[in-house]
Amino acid sequence: MDKNNTDFPIRIEKKLSAIPRPITPVKLFDKAYEEAMLSDIEIELIDFIRFAGTFTQVSVKQSLRLDSKTPVLSILCKACRKIGAKMPQHFEAVRLWSRSVSEDDVRWDGDLICSIACTIDGERLAPESGTAHYHTFVVHKELFQGFE
Repeated sequence: MDKNNTDFPIRIEKKLSAIPRPITPVKLFDKAYEEAMLSDIEIELIDFIRFAGTFTQVSVKQSLRLDSKTPVLSILCKACRKIGAKMPQHFEAVRLWSRSVSEDDVRWDGDLICSIACTIDGERLAPESGTAHYHTFVVHKELFQGFE
């Protein structure tokens, strides 16, 4: 990929704004979170993400001392599906948005809580973009709890 190609950041920027992201009502999320019957590791993971704000799969694995046999992002997606089942209309809206911003036209259930971070130019912070060693994610602003 030609890093000097000015069409690349513009293309992603347009893709990221295809459909406005459904803002999660915090009270609805917190209620669904409590009712979702999450495992201890799912609770620890979501609490960590909401406190840290930004993360990579590697940083979470190291911080929480998790085994690499079940990837962190798989655990996150499973937890998001459990929470999403308790707020189905919002979760479906998030899934539609997720698919609309995907370069591969697929949804990612983790988008309920966080999404891949981008540079100021709209490029994803990811190895394939040449912007980071690992995919870098950021919690949605309304779910961030790092200042509490």
